[in-house]
Amino acid sequence: METESVVENIGGNISETVSETVNEVSASGSNVFHNIASAIGLDLSSLSLTKILMSFVILVILIVIGRILSALIGKALKKSRMSLSMQKFITKAIRFVMYFIALMIFADSIGIPITSIVAIFGLFGLAISLSIQNLLGNIMSGVSLVMLRPFEVGDYIETDIPGTVRSIGLFYTEITTIDNKRVFIPNEKIVESRLTNYTSESRRRIDVRLNAAYGCDLKKVKQAIADAVDSVPELLKDPEPIIGVAEYGDSAVYYDVLVWASTDDFIKAKYALLEAVPEFYKKHGVMMAFNRLEVELINEEKRAE
Repeated sequence: METESVVENIGGNISETVSETVNEVSASGSNVFHNIASAIGLDLSSLSLTKILMSFVILVILIVIGRILSALIGKALKKSRMSLSMQKFITKAIRFVMYFIALMIFADSIGIPITSIVAIFGLFGLAISLSIQNLLGNIMSGVSLVMLRPFEVGDYIETDIPGTVRSIGLFYTEITTIDNKRVFIPNEKIVESRLTNYTSESRRRIDVRLNAAYGCDLKKVKQAIADAVDSVPELLKDPEPIIGVAEYGDSAVYYDVLVWASTDDFIKAKYALLEAVPEFYKKHGVMMAFNRLEVELINEEKRAE
């Protein structure tokens, strides 16, 4: 009986301790929540379930209105002569502004003063300032990309990574690489780095260097290369192809071949030319050169002498 009494006393003490701890934690959490609410100017006594539900309804309605408005403006812009990049940029900017306004109205409807929200952001100090600076830098860079138009949607460009432009957003430019990867590059980084646009011009030059053995006649080599060029329909006749000796190497004569193709046919034309050269080399009796190493064997008897 004494043992049972001791156990009951211990159990009662533990139960009281747990209950007190839970109450203290609950009170502490409630105090923290009230302190945060008072810091941002939120009057909890004015909040009600009906008010919160109405605020969420207003938020949803404003978001839907923002989507509809941006869609209508997007359709209107499609009828204009404005570039596709500018159209997408404007619609995204309008949607972003509408979402921001909806958020501010929602905060105000539940009793959070907008000035208090700004004050909260100010409490974070330098970190928030730097983040906002980077965001603003990306936005301004996006505006400059759309206004100056160094590239359009669908162009093949190269900064750090080459790829086809899919969209120019407020903060990022989306490109798709050759192996079908989606890459998002900050607009500010594109503006600050070297940019190459491969599709802004209608045609591109293909530069190929070929070789032939020293024993091959120069005129025959050039004729073989010219026939290989003529056999590729994707290569342009104007500007006229240029074939010339580029270098006399250690074991071969090197020839530069400068030909033109439309931008769309660039890769196809280059591969077709390289595949045609061996065939016409063979027809004209031209031999490709390979690096050779001549080794002289010295007779043991001669070495002894």
